[in-house]
Amino acid sequence: MSKTNSTFGRNLDLKAKAAGGAYLVDVPSKSTSMKRSTVANGLRKSTGSSLTADLSMSGKLNKSATELASIEAEYIKNLQQQIYFLELESGYLREQARKATDMHPQMTAEAEKMLAKLREMQSAMDKMDVELKRKDSSIGVHTNEKRKLEELLQLEKDGRQRDKRLLTEELVTLKKEKDRLEREVTRKDEQVAEAKTELDSSALALKNADTKITTLRAQLEQRIEQHNLTQLALEEKRSELLSVEAQLRDTEERYVASTVTIQDKLTQDLRDEIRLLHQKVKESELAAEKDRFLRDKISDDMANLVQENAALSQNKLEIAKQLEREKELRDSTSHRHSQTLQEVTTLKEKLQENDFLREQLRQEQDKSRQYLEQLTNQESTSKTVELSFNTAKSRMVELEGMRSATESENAQLRKDKTLLVDHVADLQRKMEDKDREVLDLRSNISDLEARLRNVDLQKSLELTQQSQRWEEFSRLADSMKNLSQTMMTQTSAASNSPRLTMPQQY
Repeated sequence: MSKTNSTFGRNLDLKAKAAGGAYLVDVPSKSTSMKRSTVANGLRKSTGSSLTADLSMSGKLNKSATELASIEAEYIKNLQQQIYFLELESGYLREQARKATDMHPQMTAEAEKMLAKLREMQSAMDKMDVELKRKDSSIGVHTNEKRKLEELLQLEKDGRQRDKRLLTEELVTLKKEKDRLEREVTRKDEQVAEAKTELDSSALALKNADTKITTLRAQLEQRIEQHNLTQLALEEKRSELLSVEAQLRDTEERYVASTVTIQDKLTQDLRDEIRLLHQKVKESELAAEKDRFLRDKISDDMANLVQENAALSQNKLEIAKQLEREKELRDSTSHRHSQTLQEVTTLKEKLQENDFLREQLRQEQDKSRQYLEQLTNQESTSKTVELSFNTAKSRMVELEGMRSATESENAQLRKDKTLLVDHVADLQRKMEDKDREVLDLRSNISDLEARLRNVDLQKSLELTQQSQRWEEFSRLADSMKNLSQTMMTQTSAASNSPRLTMPQQY
C-alpha cells in the first residue's frame, strides 16, 4: 500500500510537472493543472479515508471470524480495484508526461517567438524612449520660446498700455486746450464783433462830425463873407460920414459967409440935414455896433467851432488810436486765430498720429493674438505630445508588465524545466539582444491573440476531456466510497452478533 501511495505521488509529481509545462505554454493551463491536482488530492484523501475505514473495519473483524474471509476478499478486491485505478491514472499521467516531453520543442519555438516579439517590443520601447526624449527637448525648447514670447508680449503690452495712457492723457489735455482755445476764440470773436460795432458807430459819428464840420465851415465862410461885406459897408458908411462931415464943414463955412436969412434958412436946413445925418450916424453906429456884435458873435462862433474842431480832431485822433488798437487787436486776434488754427491742425495731426498709433496697436494686438494662437497651437501640440508620451509610458508600463510576466514565466520555466536552463539562458540573451524590436509586436498582437485563442480552444478541449476523465475517476471513487460504507454497515451489523477471536496478522 505504501508502494502504491508512492507510485501515486510520483504520478502526481509527473502530472504536476506536465501541468507546469503546459502552464509555460499557456497561462490558463495552470488553473487546469491545479484542478487536476485538487481532484488527485481528493482521490488520495478518499482512498486514505477508505483505508482508514478499512483498518477500523479490520479491527472490528477481530470479533467476527465467519465473515473475516469475505471481508478480506472484499477488501483485497477493493485494493485491487484501487491499484487498477492507480495504474490507469499512472498510465494517463505517463501519457501526459510523454505529451509534455513531446511539446518541449513546440514550447521552445513558442518561447523563442515570444522572446523575439519581446525584443521587438523592447526595441520599440527604446525608440519610443529616444522619441520621447526628443519630444521632451522639443517641448522644453517650445516652452522656453513660449515663455520668451509671453515676456516679450507682456513687455509690449505694458509699453502699449503706457503709450496708450500717455496718449490718452495728452489727448485729454489737447481736448481741454482745444476747448479753452475755442472759448477764447469765441470771446475774441465777440470782442471783435463789439469792436466792429463800436468802430461802425465811431465811423458814423466821425462821418456826422465831418458833415457838421463841413456845415459849420460853410456857415463860417458865409459869416466871414457877410462880415467882410459888413466891413465894406461900414467903410463905405465911414467914408460917407467923412464926406458928410466935410460937406457939413463946408456948409458951415458957407453958412458963416452967407447972410443971416440965408443963414437961418440954411441953418434950419442944415439942422435938419444934420439931424438926418446924426440919425444916419446913429444908425451907422447902431449898424457898426450890430456889426461889431455880429463880429464878436462870429468870433465866438469861430472860437467855438475851433474848439469843436479841436475836440473833433481829438476825437478823431482817439478814434484813430482806437482804430489802431482795434487793428492791433484784430491782428492779435487773427494771429491767435491762426495760432489756434495751427494748434487745431497740430491737434488733428496728433489725432491722426494717435489713430495711426491705434492702428499700429491694433496690428500689434493682432500679432499678439496670432502669437497667442501659435502658443495655443504649440500648447495643444505639446499636450498631444504629452498625451502620446503618457500613452507611450502606459504602453511601456504594459510592456514592462508583459516583460515582467514573461520573465516570471521564464523564471518559472527555469525552475520547472531544469533541462531547458541553458536554452532558456540563450533565449534570455536573445531576448536582451532583441529588446529593441518591441514595436513590431503591436502588428503581431492580433495574430498572437488568434493563436492564443486557438491554443485556449485546444486547452479547453483537453480540459474537457480531462474533466470527463476526472469525473469518471470521481464516480469510481464515489462507488468505492459507497462500497466502503456498505462494508462498514455490514461490519456494524455483524458486530452485534458474537464474534470469534481474529488473528493478529492482517
